[in-house]
Amino acid sequence: MNLYPKTFISLFLIFTFAHASNEVIVGEITHVRDGDTFEIENIPIRLAALDCPENNTPAGRYATKIAKQFEGSQASCELTGAKSYDRFVGYCSINGEDYGEILISQSACRVWRKYDVWKRYTEL
Repeated sequence: MNLYPKTFISLFLIFTFAHASNEVIVGEITHVRDGDTFEIENIPIRLAALDCPENNTPAGRYATKIAKQFEGSQASCELTGAKSYDRFVGYCSINGEDYGEILISQSACRVWRKYDVWKRYTEL
């Protein structure tokens, strides 16, 4: 039995990860905001080095549709230590596959080399 409610755990994780770099957060994708932003149990994650069209465009709605297929999946995100607005920035994987590469290959998202701080997508 878990003695701590999800809200407490989420707040603890937010505090912990807000002050650390190169940390890993693992959990269920509970909400997809758009092609390059989702939430792991209410903690917003911005995919590093990914540029997806905005939701107010057909390409953006398509990218979000592809991303929404992963709601409920377990994700593992290596946080870079950066924040973008209210979101933690990280490189994420789902079932051992790079989530950014999945979105690039299946939608209108592309590599944003300027923000590929760990040079994960230099070959794409």
